[in-house]
Amino acid sequence: MGWRLKGHYVTACSCTNVCPCSTASAPPDNPDGSTNCYGAGVFDVREGNLDDLDLSGLRIGITVHYPGLVSDGNWQIGVFVDEGASDEQYSGIEQIFSGQLGGTFGDMSALVSDFSVQRSALEYSEGGVGIGGASFSYEPLRGPDGSPTTMTNAAFGFAPVFEIGTASGTIEASGHSAPASYGEAADFEYSSGGHEHARV
Repeated sequence: MGWRLKGHYVTACSCTNVCPCSTASAPPDNPDGSTNCYGAGVFDVREGNLDDLDLSGLRIGITVHYPGLVSDGNWQIGVFVDEGASDEQYSGIEQIFSGQLGGTFGDMSALVSDFSVQRSALEYSEGGVGIGGASFSYEPLRGPDGSPTTMTNAAFGFAPVFEIGTASGTIEASGHSAPASYGEAADFEYSSGGHEHARV
């Protein structure tokens, strides 16, 4: 089964400053001194399909818990599907994000120890997102010319090039509530047929 998702995402995590998990595969830099990284984000799918099933217009939330080095695995992943999705779309998103249909998410599925999916109210804008009752705002860091600061060729990331910035608000992941601190955003394109440098 062939699939493709294209759009824009906004995410945040509990790490301070620039998240060491995604940028360098270094231990999480959590303000509480633990080695945990808690993150959340929403993918705004502007174009998408699973064979003949249209997935355009969906929003997909995700929460992550990395209990140490990202490369060590043991990830806890929660996926939240737009309440307006049909049963067929819901099933398709579950199959894609769980890695059952290969491609980008199939490549990383061996690192996931706990995966769940459910419906949820999702809010999305390029300045912040909400999953259920938790939400955060996002502001990119900017260089001297006023354009967003970007990260390229990161060890772990959702896209080959992404904005980095600051976030404020609340992240709820794996039964844990944490303040949002670091944020990032980018255009994305994932598919079953090709591999884009992206890891959740």
